[in-house]
Amino acid sequence: MQQWNGLLRKEWVTMKWTLISSAIFGVIIMSFLPLLISNFFGLEIHVFEVALVICFIWAGAGVLTPVVTLLVMLEREMKHPDVWLHSTASIFKLVGAKTFFATLIGVVGLLIPTTVLAVQYALFSSKTFLFDDLLFFGSLFIVTIFAVSIIFMSIGFLFWVFDRLMKPYLKGFSIVATVILFFMSSRLYGLFVLSELYEKLILIGPIDVMKIKNPKISVDFIYFDHTETFFYTGEIVFDMFFAVAMFIVAAVLFEKKVRL
Repeated sequence: MQQWNGLLRKEWVTMKWTLISSAIFGVIIMSFLPLLISNFFGLEIHVFEVALVICFIWAGAGVLTPVVTLLVMLEREMKHPDVWLHSTASIFKLVGAKTFFATLIGVVGLLIPTTVLAVQYALFSSKTFLFDDLLFFGSLFIVTIFAVSIIFMSIGFLFWVFDRLMKPYLKGFSIVATVILFFMSSRLYGLFVLSELYEKLILIGPIDVMKIKNPKISVDFIYFDHTETFFYTGEIVFDMFFAVAMFIVAAVLFEKKVRL
């Protein structure tokens, strides 16, 4: 446990000022930009609606935060691999600490726009959106973004290892080969998702979240009808297993072929 805490503390010390400055910048932008835009275009544009769009975009971009953070940390360590890999910690602990830290950054990155939006709603109460609707669909959006970001992080780590495996043989062209391999794999996965086998084995245990919520969301005089919004238990389990499996495979390959 002490070794794990030391690895996390190292990441925090290395990146804390970058993270703090980024968080402050994000809060300032999402807090004051909606008011500036609303005042510039006139009172017909409500401050909260502008804030909603900006925070939505910021949170959506957060899907890439964990994977980008993890790759930045890994590339930093590989500038001095003899120092980093000289540690007595297992590869799962070395990479796991970075993965956990990147995940925490992703969580904070999603909490910031959520908190700012809640404050904006309290200050500039919206006549367009009901709080219950925002809470329900906002929570659904944030959880989905977080889950997808974890999968992206596992994929990013796996293909980063592939790049490292090919680099001794292909030199600078390894990144090209990695990108080609990524698109080929994405194509194959896309075909699998559209197959009957995927539908029969994975798309099982449907959960209709709209049964929890009224399927009509009132926005002024317009009604948006959500006839179905399904999550599949089988798909959730499969995605979780897929993400863990990719991380384990990448870590084992890194341990056997890269960590020399």
